[in-house]
Amino acid sequence: MEYITEGLLSVLTVTSITVLLCGLIIGFITGAMPGFDAVNAAAIVLPFTVHLDAQNALVAMAGIYAGTAYAGAIPAILLNVPGTAGAAATALDGYPMARKGEAARAISIARGASMIGGVMACLLVLPLLGPISQFALEFTSPEMFLVGLIAMTIIGSLIGDSIPKGMLALFLGMLLATMAASGETGRPRFNFGLLELYESFPFVPVTLGVFALAQMFIYVAEDLKTFRLGTSDQEAGAEQNQKSLLQSWREASAGMTEPFKRLAVTTRSSLVGLGIGILPGTGPTIANFVAYGIAKRRAKRPEEYGQGTPDGIIAPEAADNSCVVGTLVPTFTLGIPGSATAAVMMGAAMMQGWAPGPAIMRDHAVEVYTVLWGLLIAALAIGPTTVVLAAPLAKIATTRREVLTPCVILLSLVGAFAVRNSLFDIGLAILFGFIGVLMRRTGFPVVPMVLGLILAPIIESNFIRSMRLSHYSPTIFFDSTLALILWAVLLLVIAASLWGAVKRARLQKEVDQSLLGRRGEGASVLSDAR
Repeated sequence: MEYITEGLLSVLTVTSITVLLCGLIIGFITGAMPGFDAVNAAAIVLPFTVHLDAQNALVAMAGIYAGTAYAGAIPAILLNVPGTAGAAATALDGYPMARKGEAARAISIARGASMIGGVMACLLVLPLLGPISQFALEFTSPEMFLVGLIAMTIIGSLIGDSIPKGMLALFLGMLLATMAASGETGRPRFNFGLLELYESFPFVPVTLGVFALAQMFIYVAEDLKTFRLGTSDQEAGAEQNQKSLLQSWREASAGMTEPFKRLAVTTRSSLVGLGIGILPGTGPTIANFVAYGIAKRRAKRPEEYGQGTPDGIIAPEAADNSCVVGTLVPTFTLGIPGSATAAVMMGAAMMQGWAPGPAIMRDHAVEVYTVLWGLLIAALAIGPTTVVLAAPLAKIATTRREVLTPCVILLSLVGAFAVRNSLFDIGLAILFGFIGVLMRRTGFPVVPMVLGLILAPIIESNFIRSMRLSHYSPTIFFDSTLALILWAVLLLVIAASLWGAVKRARLQKEVDQSLLGRRGEGASVLSDAR
């Protein structure tokens, strides 16, 4: 309670509130840009947090994280183009509601659900984070090695459509991490004689490249292919929907109260989002679709989903923002980032001298609670901030790419240079921009690669430390009861991943056979007609 109180007093300073609001506004702007999510914004801002203390750097990141989650529904509702991956489920009912002329109501419902989800998750995590962190201190080197393996398995199997591709992307990130000097001997490894890679593989240029620059390169390629010079029909339709966004304040206020009238859906979805967010590597996208699916299964009229029902907006939005809070639990208690954005936040903490692992809550508890209180304040501020920024954000959602793309590329290159004042990092960011494009085009997820850069040093250092403690006997990984439990969890995760892959393969086979059958029937009917 002492740390929680100190965290509250720390966040209520002028500096922290200012930094939080700036991050929230940046997150709003970012979330309203289709295809540009929290990890992009966090990666661009990351180099500039070096000039802040650790507490305010993380508060700024938390504001960006929350603001992006809140604003991602705006283009999803107006344009049917999710501003973030997590807002994809929101578009299923948000866009049909906007097509009915109820865009203002849909956005207000989304904001109300976001506010409740964020507040509920923060109030649950604040008292539980301490006991969880105390339990995390029981994890010694062998247990942390096993936790790293479990996180690696979860991340590789849950992110992306293909488990093999997800695991390969994860291994690529871990391989990149081994290019730095050996933590055991200090000798260079696989750095091709480049001194810039001796200490560690630069995290910021990789993040900027595979997320921000890769997305901008894709935009450039699409624009060159289509020679788009004016405003598209979709953007013109968004401008018409913007008129409904500027309707009376009474309609917006009525929409904000909808989630309170449907507390069963709101509460259940918030708990689902928080629970899934605590699992490393899952993130809001999975949480949103799971919450949407549960809400639809438990609905009295499931046929209304996809037609513009408020519950179809409330479920993913409540889960989205509670998941944001949930991803910080493994990040701060075990040092295992719960999502790509949490990985960037961990990178910001490491730049401030923090060592990832269970010791974070022991050495930096006040700063951690400050971040959680910041997220709670951001959730409470979403109502009035949305009313003020609704119209500008709607305009940002229709920003022409020829204006957006060069600005983002410039900011990304400046950010890559700013950390170490190195032109090498600019070249590295551009290189990984093209690597990110290639991975997306070939179906390889980029998030496991980024998380692999974080996980590899944790796994390697704890493995080496464990082997030294046991005089190089592998039995140390089976000595404790906690280690045996973690082995059982690892086997369950692997079995669940394989079972899920088998089920998806069977389902795809059934769909393919069904499509082939329909094609055959169609050909037969066409032959008879002829």
